[in-house]
Formats: sequence, C-alpha cells, structure tokens
Amino acid sequence: AVVSTQSTGTSQISALTRSHYKESSSLKMKLLLLTALLGAALAEVKYTLETTTQTVDYASSGGYFYLAALDYTGKLINFGLLDNPDKNDFEAGQKDTFEFSSDIDLLELACIIIRAGNQSEDAWMIDTVKFYSDTDEKGFSGRNSDNIWMSGDTSEGSLAMMWCAPPKARAKAMAKQL
Repeated sequence: AVVSTQSTGTSQISALTRSHYKESSSLKMKLLLLTALLGAALAEVKYTLETTTQTVDYASSGGYFYLAALDYTGKLINFGLLDNPDKNDFEAGQKDTFEFSSDIDLLELACIIIRAGNQSEDAWMIDTVKFYSDTDEKGFSGRNSDNIWMSGDTSEGSLAMMWCAPPKARAKAMAKQL
C-alpha cells in the first residue's frame, strides 16, 4: 500500500508540474506575442525619395525644398527639409536620394508633395521623382513632363508640386494586363 501511495504522490506531483509548465509556456508565448506586436507598432518605417534634376540651363538650385507624403486614407507625414548634408543636392542632371524614418506607416503610398521654402534663392526644375518605403517597396514614380519650375518666389515658378500613384482601380487593371 505504501508503494502505491508513493506512486500516486509522484503521479500527482508530476501532473502538477506538467500543469504548471503548460501555464508557464502559455504565459511565455503570450509575452513573446505581446513583445512582437509592440515591436511592430513601434518599428520605424524607412521612406526613400529619389529625384533627378533637369539638364536645362539654370535647372540646378541651392534652395530649400520640403517633402510630405499621403496614403489613400488621407494620412499625411511631413518629412521636412530635403537635404543631404555632405552633398550639393539639386544639381543639373544629378540623381539625389533622400531617406526618412517615421513611426507612422502609410502602407500604400498615394501622393507626395514637394514644396519650396521661403529661403529658396532660386528655382529648381525637377525631372523625375520616385517614392517608396519598407512597406510599399514598389511605390510610384513620376515625371515633370510640363517642365514646371519650383520656387519660393511664385514669380519664378510653382510653390509646390504633387505626384500621385495611379488610382487603385487603374493600378489593379494595369497589373492584370502584365
């Protein structure tokens, strides 16, 4: 009888240990999931703007230009000044790349707005733009096909320019054709 009591006691201890282990494992899994969700929520998204400057006379600029971006819900991020500190940006025929980070994820990129600041000394003629992010790697691109100048002095050019991705329905139709 003593042997079976010890055996039963061992079985009960073993059952309690398994139960505690399952609860502990479940708690660990919940904590890992919570950590992953918080990490994803706090993760910064990298956004990249590539521009090229026209090659016409005076297309270069030493001016101050700023970037903002929108998603399809109208959410806007103001990224601020376009500037690579160790480089002379906006030179004729040159490609410039600007990188920004934000804790806001626009998911599907819809539009960008580039505007001239009031400190801009001269106009800039953009040739092309390309905008993408970690979460929308395809992004979109555009061209200044009307050769519009941009300047903080509206007698020299437009104060701002906007480029947008194709409307969603059109983009889906184009993808099906490919």
